[in-house]
Amino acid sequence: MQKVINFPLTKIILAILFIGLGVILIQVVINLLVNLVPADNPVVSIVLTVLAILVAYLAYAAYVRLIEKRPVKELEGSRALRELGLGLLVGLGLFTLIIAILWILGVYRVSGVNSWLVLFPALVANVPSGFIQEIIFRGIIFRITEDWLGPWWALGISSVLFGIIHVLSASATVQSVVAITLEAGVLLGAAYLLTHRLWLPIGIHVAWDLANDGIFGVGAAGISGASIQGILQATLTGPVLLSGGTAGVEASLISVIVLLVVSIDLLRRAFRKQVK
Repeated sequence: MQKVINFPLTKIILAILFIGLGVILIQVVINLLVNLVPADNPVVSIVLTVLAILVAYLAYAAYVRLIEKRPVKELEGSRALRELGLGLLVGLGLFTLIIAILWILGVYRVSGVNSWLVLFPALVANVPSGFIQEIIFRGIIFRITEDWLGPWWALGISSVLFGIIHVLSASATVQSVVAITLEAGVLLGAAYLLTHRLWLPIGIHVAWDLANDGIFGVGAAGISGASIQGILQATLTGPVLLSGGTAGVEASLISVIVLLVVSIDLLRRAFRKQVK
């Protein structure tokens, strides 16, 4: 029985089940609280965000300790603030750089400004989402596959699955799925490979999504495809190859080029570190 449990695919399935139960619990609690108090209330937004992260962490920690019987080293706190902070800066910096290039090319255009309070709904939506997705794709799929088949297979499989899951988005296109696989899947996998902890990829992922949805105003709701209000009121126009079409910045060729360049550098650093 223990051999079956320790088989990599079994561990991946069990881990995702643990996280899935945690996500269901999170959603039930959030729905109950949002019905009582609007999510755009700053205090409520922060409470909901912290609660969602805590439940997801506990679900993953329960799996690691009960099934793998080890400490949760990939979410250890000793270097969490430094790596998370670096990830946030990298994610925000990369998105800002891409927006600047699109603005210079005349693709990104600002038409107005919204209240800073629009950040709070984006916070509730993006912070737990980024945290949970990184646990699933890098903490579970990448980590277990790397131990089983090696880093290149782990990078390829986790990147492809990360791209495929975005097919569920209402604004998904073939271009967006391929772009997300090449840019985000590889970048976030490389960030994990560099540290073998989750804080750096979590920071990059969360900052990218917050910039997209809460700051630069070019995000769209995953299920409905409706535009999300950011601090800036903006639109993307021009050739689909540059604007990303309905999928937005994430599907832009500019994003693919910029993020692949950074990804290659992170991979180079990661493998150089392993050699040492």
